[in-house]
Amino acid sequence: MGSEIQFKGYEQHQGALLPSFVGDALDPSDPVFFVDDVVEGLDLGAFERRYAARGEHAFPPRMLLKLWLFGAIEGVYSGRAIARRLCWDLRFRYLAGDLRPDFRTINRFRATHREDFAQVFRESVRIAQSSGLVKLGRVAIDGTKMRANTSRHKAMGHGHMVEAEARLDDEIAQILAQIEELNEDEDDRHGDGDGGGGLPAELQRREQRREAIRRARGQLEAEKGQKLEARHQKSFADPEANMMKTGEGALTYCYNAQVAASEDGIIVATGVAASPSDQAQLEPMIEKVKQNTGRRPGTVLADKGYLSEGNLAMLRRRRQRAVIAVGRERKRSRKWPRGRLSRRMHRIVRLPWARDLYAHRKTQGERPFAEIKQTMRLRRFALRGIAKVTGEWDLVCAAANILTLHRVRAEAA
Repeated sequence: MGSEIQFKGYEQHQGALLPSFVGDALDPSDPVFFVDDVVEGLDLGAFERRYAARGEHAFPPRMLLKLWLFGAIEGVYSGRAIARRLCWDLRFRYLAGDLRPDFRTINRFRATHREDFAQVFRESVRIAQSSGLVKLGRVAIDGTKMRANTSRHKAMGHGHMVEAEARLDDEIAQILAQIEELNEDEDDRHGDGDGGGGLPAELQRREQRREAIRRARGQLEAEKGQKLEARHQKSFADPEANMMKTGEGALTYCYNAQVAASEDGIIVATGVAASPSDQAQLEPMIEKVKQNTGRRPGTVLADKGYLSEGNLAMLRRRRQRAVIAVGRERKRSRKWPRGRLSRRMHRIVRLPWARDLYAHRKTQGERPFAEIKQTMRLRRFALRGIAKVTGEWDLVCAAANILTLHRVRAEAA
């Protein structure tokens, strides 16, 4: 009765003679171990060749790749956020070992190796194949509008561009006239010697602004051609992004991100386009499936966005079996297709075997986007420019494949 209550010993600041291994504190089923094993088995010669032999020792690209892949799985797409995780998240600390790269190093790695991420994605497909996955009897091709790293507040319409450029021309001419008048006055008083000094800051700012507007206007005019209207916009932050309507109905700057998915949920091809239309993406995606897997798809499933006479003719030339919708799903089309091949596809999709095949398109083709947007929480690209965005998309899709492989192996264990 008189004895005091005993608690477990608690010494928050007590050190240890032999520090424990970080991995021992983690759940053995955590995907961090699978990411570690996968990257350790990759040939990163292409990454390593981008580093110089001299100078300060660089952070290992293998470690930085692990951080980005696991970051994508966890929905962390910022170099600053990953750097913060290295301070408190044991899983990130396990991948980094005793190293603590800052956010600039982490971000620089993603920008520098954007072309190498395509090989990482292909390796994820190869690993899936060696695990008995990647069934290509049905391959669903689909696209989604992913927001770009810009906004309408950083854009200008063509009509306003013309007005702004004319206004800047007048302002620059006025500043130059003032400079000329001032120079003549100084020459009269002090001689015609060179006083130096360079251009005033206000003149430099206006010239830089005018040049940016001219570049954006020229790109917009080249893209739209005869269809150009005064309301058409171009972003200054990311000129390659275009206005697209998202699945939520918002009209904003996006890229058209493409995937081709196998029957068992593995992404076997990726692509990024600056155009909202999917029609031009069908043939490149089919070709990438063959390049990445070594085999051609049995049947290609695609929605109406990929339907065109040119695409159907291409499929016939390639002798590629395909089922492409000719109308909105679950809605009966009232208009008979105009083209001969489109009318033929219209008859095909009404056959029982074609309906059975096409019934898999929505779940098979849109599942990767649901995984990436919901589980991995990617709703907006972090990089700018289609080349950098393509590398970012390859990295994210490789992480999605690794996550799928981890789940398959966990279920089989």
